[in-house]
Amino acid sequence: MPLQLLFTRPGAWMMPLLSAALALVAAVAAAAAADCPAAIVQIETYDSPPFPVEATTYDTTQVFGDYAGAQVAFDRTNATLWLAAQSAGRMSTSLRLFEALDVTGVAPGTLVNAMLQLRLDGGSQQSCGGSGCGVRLEGWLIAGQDSTSANANESGPGAERHDIATTLSLPVTIVAGTPLVVHFFVVYGTGPGGDAEASLAGSYAVGGLPPGVAAVGCDGAQVTPVRRTTWGTLKTLYR
Repeated sequence: MPLQLLFTRPGAWMMPLLSAALALVAAVAAAAAADCPAAIVQIETYDSPPFPVEATTYDTTQVFGDYAGAQVAFDRTNATLWLAAQSAGRMSTSLRLFEALDVTGVAPGTLVNAMLQLRLDGGSQQSCGGSGCGVRLEGWLIAGQDSTSANANESGPGAERHDIATTLSLPVTIVAGTPLVVHFFVVYGTGPGGDAEASLAGSYAVGGLPPGVAAVGCDGAQVTPVRRTTWGTLKTLYR
């Protein structure tokens, strides 16, 4: 099956994994926002179920055979996330990082309009000349029913590099004292053909706040306006 089908419509073989992921998303959304919501990590193959990670910082690297491996990491204190993977055949890796955002500097119950931002820097490359080629590399910013995304997807055979260098933005309204749960989703996937690799660095923030108002994450760290995060910086942090 060509990989591009994975980007638009899941096959029956993916439904158990998607069902497990949706169940975890629902559980996180229903959780009390007083604590940091669990992140959801999926790594290795499409048959590997996603699992929750309850942590302020997290960094894991897994190697599969001689030609495949992945690293997933996040740091709530610095508002950063990272995904890198290499594969020779079918593989999937993703990170869904939930954050509960609140504001300080105003009375409880005050409605504060702001701009949620996710800076993304990375890219993908494959070497594939036959069937089953393609790479999925996407970053998503999601708040309630609203979402926006960027990608460096590749369909069919080829050996070109595709890059992402952009800041995603969504307008949000935060009620002081009632944390707003949002999430950031980065995902890598390949089909059965060819060799591929990708990396994606992300940093998130809340901008457009009134004077004297600050946004804080679930761990109490201030979420400052987005600063461009280079690949080198993120690689240094997560090595």
